[in-house]
Amino acid sequence: MNPKVAGRQARLLAMLQRNDEIRVGRERDCPLSLAQLQSLGEGHPAVIALHDGGLSAQVFHLKVEGHHWCLKRRRAVSRVANPDGQTAFLTELERRREIEALRELHPTLLPNVVCTSFGSARAGILLSPWLRGEPVRTLCERNLAQMLAAEAELARWGWFDWDPSPGNLLDDGQQISLFDFGYTWPFDPRFEFNSNGLCDPEFHVVERLETRTLSGLWLDEVNPLAQFACWRRLTLAWAEQELARLSREGACAPVLARLEGLAGEWRTALSGEEALAANWLKDMYRSHRLDVLDDLGGKSCGPLTLRRLDWLEHALRHLYEELAEGAQLGGMSQSQLLEELARWREQARAWQLSPAPA
Repeated sequence: MNPKVAGRQARLLAMLQRNDEIRVGRERDCPLSLAQLQSLGEGHPAVIALHDGGLSAQVFHLKVEGHHWCLKRRRAVSRVANPDGQTAFLTELERRREIEALRELHPTLLPNVVCTSFGSARAGILLSPWLRGEPVRTLCERNLAQMLAAEAELARWGWFDWDPSPGNLLDDGQQISLFDFGYTWPFDPRFEFNSNGLCDPEFHVVERLETRTLSGLWLDEVNPLAQFACWRRLTLAWAEQELARLSREGACAPVLARLEGLAGEWRTALSGEEALAANWLKDMYRSHRLDVLDDLGGKSCGPLTLRRLDWLEHALRHLYEELAEGAQLGGMSQSQLLEELARWREQARAWQLSPAPA
């Protein structure tokens, strides 16, 4: 395992074992007592709604004295069965504390990132003003541009978000807001590709959005290539801007070379319909595969996992030659890849998450 990842996981697991405290904000700013926030249920008069689909926390929409609040309450046992899932609540508290410390110095930064009123690891709660909006379910040029801008700004300030999934990108019809940071870790964008350091260049802001959100939503699009062309124009502009900025800031050669490679790849994709379709196939194959592996790694599969497997199987059966030209197939034959998918499908069916406990 990457030593940087192993060290981070060991540190957070030890904190969890010791029941270390991480605090953000002031308890006196809470609209209810700490004991009430820890114990209230769906029938409490302050609770407007309970959103129980989160894997590491429950989310309550509260209204107290005319003010709307979001209460995230840690689950006793995370529904993601790996170290990052077990420590996601601690990770989020650390990121929220860092973000609020930055805002104390620069109040106008990260305007589309949720503010934190109070948080406590020992109490197992995070309290924020309620954000209007719903998880991203449909895509358009506006929200594609906004989610890329919001995630890119987070990365510029040194936080790499591995999980910009639809439920963590709230859209009120006018603006995207970032809501969850349980899988966000610090990095130096001048000298690292992401929070894993220089080991994994395939993971970047654009790839994470494609893997965690866009590829899944595009499964429901009749003609996703039109949106993909818009997205590629946005991502090319991002790569060119990042290349210029990081060059000015003295970034290392591997970081700059990767951005130059991405920009070149995306310029080629925008050169014609065939090039765009080839880039689409390559990147969607990568994204569906990575997301399936993520679900299997956490034993946290759902219906979308099976739909991604369906897409991968169809692509391998009917577009194998095209994939072999543009995608990284690891030297495996078509039959070997299909056998691998069959094994993954068995695991995904065995590890389907049941409805969240009450």
